[in-house]
Amino acid sequence: MEILSYFETKNPAWWLRKIGECDWTGGQYLYDLLRQGRLQEVIGASSQLLLLTDGSSLASFCTYAERDDIPDSELTPWMGFVYTFPAYRGRQLMGKLIRRVKELARADGKDAVYIATDHVGLYEKYGAVFVAEAKDARGGDSRIYRMDSYGFAGWEGADVPARISDYPGIRTPKDLYNALWHLWSAETCAPRMRQDWSEDNRTLGQCSVSAFLAQDLFGGKVYGIPLPDGGFHCYNVVGDCVFDLTSEQFGEKKLIYTGNPEQMRYEHFRKEEKRQRYETLKKRLLEYTSETGKK
Repeated sequence: MEILSYFETKNPAWWLRKIGECDWTGGQYLYDLLRQGRLQEVIGASSQLLLLTDGSSLASFCTYAERDDIPDSELTPWMGFVYTFPAYRGRQLMGKLIRRVKELARADGKDAVYIATDHVGLYEKYGAVFVAEAKDARGGDSRIYRMDSYGFAGWEGADVPARISDYPGIRTPKDLYNALWHLWSAETCAPRMRQDWSEDNRTLGQCSVSAFLAQDLFGGKVYGIPLPDGGFHCYNVVGDCVFDLTSEQFGEKKLIYTGNPEQMRYEHFRKEEKRQRYETLKKRLLEYTSETGKK
């Protein structure tokens, strides 16, 4: 499956037709706004319509928008017009769109995304937290949820400054996470986990190479949480700042970031494959930041 941006697709007429086949009133409203060329007028000029496609079929869609159906709200950005076609339900496809929306929010420098809905229990399983009740533009009741755009442990306080300038645009651990999100791959994953790596679980098997790369940029120390297999899950401590760029691979499991042994790179890099993965990730980061720094 592939996520397309409606306003950048080569065949918008085809996807407009597919949206028009939606049996949801909200979807029909979206169809009308698109047909009239008014969607961005209503939800914001920089807003996007994301399409989760399965070949020539449309599986699901949503908007990433400046505004939603809540009048006079200062909250932004919003995930709206969320819909999955019946044939594709029960496959957690919404999670793919949520990850893309969070990525867009991070690129915009936003720590959270908001959702207005009358559903209870639908978005909570994706980490959404209820914020408040509000009236929508038609006077109906709506529930507002917040989803943090960052998912790694310690992101709220991950604002220690980079001590080197080799990587343009990487000023804090959050900036590093934004970059590594595009660079983690099966090649940089630990070999024993490689068969399970996917874009839906990007941080899997990336802990040590990412933590030592973060140490290059921000200093501090790398510590390791003991694992049942005898290995360690690595994370960073810089002064009072504790952050774990790859914690999302553990899902809802609570990790303990105190009382763990310090990890030394010379010990980890005795494994040649790990040293090579670190060098690969470092090279990718240099190339990525050099290229993005030109834009």
